[in-house]
Amino acid sequence: MVKRTFASIKNLLLKEQNEIISAAAMLMVLSLFTKTTGMVFLSLFAREFGATAETDIFYMASVIPETITNIILMGAISGSIIPIFISLKEDKGEKDFIESFSSTFNLSMLFFIFLSLVAGIFAKQLIPIAVDMTQRQEPLTAEQVDQIVSIMRVLLFPQVILAVSAFISTTLNIYHRFIIPQLAPLFYNIGRIIGVVVLVPLLDGSIWGLIWGIILGAVLHLVVQLPLMNHLRIKFMYGYIDLKDKYFKQVLQLGFPRVLSLSAEQAAVITDSLIAFGLTIGALSTYQLGVRLISFPLGLLGTSYAIAAFPSLSKLYAKGAKEEFSQLVVKIINQVLFLAIPLAVIMLVLRVPIVRLVYGLLDGNFDWNDTLQVAWVVMFFSIGLAFETLRSAMFRVYYSIHNSWVPMVSSIFVVVLGVVTGILFTNYLSHFDSFSLRELSWNLSYFTSKGEGSAGVGGLALSSSLVFTLEFFFLLFGLVQLKAITDVRDLVFRISKKLLAGFTMLVVSYAMAKLWEQILNTEMTLQLIILTISTVISTFMFYIWTSFVMNVEEVEVFVGFIARSLKKVFRK
Repeated sequence: MVKRTFASIKNLLLKEQNEIISAAAMLMVLSLFTKTTGMVFLSLFAREFGATAETDIFYMASVIPETITNIILMGAISGSIIPIFISLKEDKGEKDFIESFSSTFNLSMLFFIFLSLVAGIFAKQLIPIAVDMTQRQEPLTAEQVDQIVSIMRVLLFPQVILAVSAFISTTLNIYHRFIIPQLAPLFYNIGRIIGVVVLVPLLDGSIWGLIWGIILGAVLHLVVQLPLMNHLRIKFMYGYIDLKDKYFKQVLQLGFPRVLSLSAEQAAVITDSLIAFGLTIGALSTYQLGVRLISFPLGLLGTSYAIAAFPSLSKLYAKGAKEEFSQLVVKIINQVLFLAIPLAVIMLVLRVPIVRLVYGLLDGNFDWNDTLQVAWVVMFFSIGLAFETLRSAMFRVYYSIHNSWVPMVSSIFVVVLGVVTGILFTNYLSHFDSFSLRELSWNLSYFTSKGEGSAGVGGLALSSSLVFTLEFFFLLFGLVQLKAITDVRDLVFRISKKLLAGFTMLVVSYAMAKLWEQILNTEMTLQLIILTISTVISTFMFYIWTSFVMNVEEVEVFVGFIARSLKKVFRK
């Protein structure tokens, strides 16, 4: 029995995953575990450090290392590698694929390491300039600036390790292996948890324990993928570089716009961090905690579907199957929205209990005011969550047709409008200390002046929801113009039905949550859990029933998939 179970698990980890909904479901399950461990880490982190000046320093130091990784790796991988190298592997075979992929890998890593060295060397000059730009209410001391510089330099090392690991993940995705690459972030979180639970206490509560935990997590992220690489007998040619390789030139041609757009997006991320850092003490920490909480549904749905569908989209385009390609794009948009809309409603209505259960359950230094401030950020993020969830999948649709220019224009639009509205909205909300919409008042001059209220950080989340919603419709319009979507009326009609079902769920869940608040003592953890779970389950079932009544096609698809999955489980 044990031997058979072990063999089944091994087969699951090693076999190809070709069916999109099956692969996406498996990735969502694994992503759920990954996100859960990520939430455990964040809960432990919040308990240990809260939202303080020390955590502001940590998040400020991590911005540049994460920026370099996102620009180079996401630009190279998401923008070019998978669609090009899937075609190469299909057309030319294994040998040519390995040679061309190795050349791309080696050149990308050299450039990545070069940027990391430059950032590390000039950190002493860059950080003070950035801090001065924030016009922080309480200026940092010279010692705190030095601490940011030191932390930033050390954090560049795990980013290099994660860079290598990300390329390995991409290789395994090309071979239609998704499970192991999805497990890698889980092990990264385990390393970070060890840092908070074990290393921080060993270092007398120093945040450096967390930093060494991040390094450990990066190593685990890499190591867990190596056995599958060995099993598939994939051998990189380390040191091999061929600048004349035509596929590498295609990578540059397709990837360059993506790198530009990501550079612009990361500039916006840095700007957002600087804006938050310049607000009240702890504002950057609460903003980052809100971002990480809202990334749970983004990664669970958007990223899982995008990863699972990308190889299939690329193959259909390579074969010239335009009608099948269009049908698959429409299917992806509808299936992601079908699940994203109720999640957005849940995050919007139950933001306070969710934040409290995730970050404040363990008590510690995360107090009630921190809870309200993070929930304030989550509320504004939730408004545009459903459409932002589709961003990763929509971009990959463009990359699969070898078009990275539209996403670049889209990203520049997001950056410009995001920075402008981010400044305006944070200025406006910074004139208030209450985290309630009812307490806000209208004053046009607030948009151009900066106050000292703690509500200002919500402006960044509101700006994000606005620009990502507008971006979705821009990307959708582009796909229609490029004939990647042929029946736009049917798509709009199907989306409208889901939005209507989501609105009815919003009304019911809000009424139910308010009713529970009158009955239960929400200061008690157990009763808070009862409120959250009962509201989530009952209102989600109401959403399913409403969708069924409105003949939303995805109800049958997902119910059928769940039924088939349960049959397989019980047969075993």
